[in-house]
Amino acid sequence: MLRSARTVLLFGITVQFAAFLRTAIIAATLGSSRDVDAYNLCLVVPSFISAVVGSWLQLSFVGKYAALTTAAELTDAIIYRTRLLTIVLSGSLALAAVCFYLSAPLLSLFLSADNPETFALAAAALKLSGFVLIPTIVGDFLALVLNSHGRFLASSLAPLINALVSSIGLLLLPEPNVTGLIATLLIGSLSQCCIVLVALLMLPGPAFIWGTPPPGEVRKTLVLALPLLAATMFSNAVAALVQFHAASLGEGSVSLYGYASRLHGAIVQVLVIGFSTVLLPHFAILWSSNKRQEILVLFRRLARSTILVSTYATLGILVLGATATRALFQRGAFDEAHTQQVSWFWFLLSLSLFPAAFGTFIAKFCQAVRGALSILLSSTIAFISAWFIARFGASMGSLDIVILSISISQVLVVLFWLAWLAGRIPVLPLFEDIGFSLLRTGLICAPAAGLAYCLGPYTRDWPVFADLLFRGAIYTAVAGLALFMSRSYRWYFKDQLPA
Repeated sequence: MLRSARTVLLFGITVQFAAFLRTAIIAATLGSSRDVDAYNLCLVVPSFISAVVGSWLQLSFVGKYAALTTAAELTDAIIYRTRLLTIVLSGSLALAAVCFYLSAPLLSLFLSADNPETFALAAAALKLSGFVLIPTIVGDFLALVLNSHGRFLASSLAPLINALVSSIGLLLLPEPNVTGLIATLLIGSLSQCCIVLVALLMLPGPAFIWGTPPPGEVRKTLVLALPLLAATMFSNAVAALVQFHAASLGEGSVSLYGYASRLHGAIVQVLVIGFSTVLLPHFAILWSSNKRQEILVLFRRLARSTILVSTYATLGILVLGATATRALFQRGAFDEAHTQQVSWFWFLLSLSLFPAAFGTFIAKFCQAVRGALSILLSSTIAFISAWFIARFGASMGSLDIVILSISISQVLVVLFWLAWLAGRIPVLPLFEDIGFSLLRTGLICAPAAGLAYCLGPYTRDWPVFADLLFRGAIYTAVAGLALFMSRSYRWYFKDQLPA
């Protein structure tokens, strides 16, 4: 599992670098203009839908499919995935048609028409962005199939091709606008889908078998969509809530949040999404084999290492976030004022790193045991808490509070997941690990962050990349030295843990 995790992690980091090229081009050419606001808003509905469908497939499809492949029932597994692929393809075509014909009504469900120009531009863009759903949903499904067979290389390579193709396409545009942004995104998504399709055709046995799947499994998979549909709607509506409440605070607010969210999302993709991709089929196999001891040990390792990495990242963003934002985006239409705002919003979002990461890991375990109702409850908690806080922030005219709604809701959700996990495995060792890890990590990273901050005035006139690399290296080196000199690395990463 660790070898697969390293593969996903390395490709995840590479994908983020490629994707940053696209974001940097957008920032330099369009800044926080109405086109960027419309681009971010028109992607809310397709992103929301693809996340809902993807979460449903992870919960309802992966567990059963992994069980079929583990039991060497290859023919049944291929028939099952073929039937699901037919349903997924038909559904994505229908959803793209809905986005095309009902773009304005869909946006009006979330976004007020207080700014009619932005609303009209976003509604027109949604007609095209809806077509991104087809390769995205189909490609995500095929990637889940590959992951279940341990083919993480192909499913990790595909997003990299997507990012490179869409970035290069954007570079070739003579005058980027919202239509060009969506068109290049669509081309990138098509290339990603083609990569995973080719990898699927290379799996042992026929790629597709049209036949009768295991009795009742397709129906059970679809029935699981009922509670999960509401769950994923609530969960993914949190980001949409922030965007739409930000839109009420004036032009440019959505763009600034979008840039900060992109920076935060890069870390989440590496820390959370990449590793949880490997965890889902691994949890499914452990649970089906009734290996509760191994599950507990795995969660203890995850708790320790996640706190170390998330605390290091959060303090690093606090100290070096403005320099990193300046290096990545500050050129052309993106000025120093944008840099200061985006870097602060990035730090506010980073406060959610540990609760979001560890909550997601537990949620993957819940998906592996097909606990749809628990997923629904956790998503409801996230949505309701974020809605109240974001609404309060918008009424106060504070974008800070609107953005903080994400971090606060994630804290409440991880508390729920820990309570849920207590019904499956002993969680007292987890609480002990979390407490000790917070203390150890604070003692390791705080002095390093303080030194990097104090060096700021002396490197202010350096080239921005040199400043970032130098102080980032000092921060990392001092934290790493403290980690090894105190021998804390043995505690974080030791091979044997008592269950």
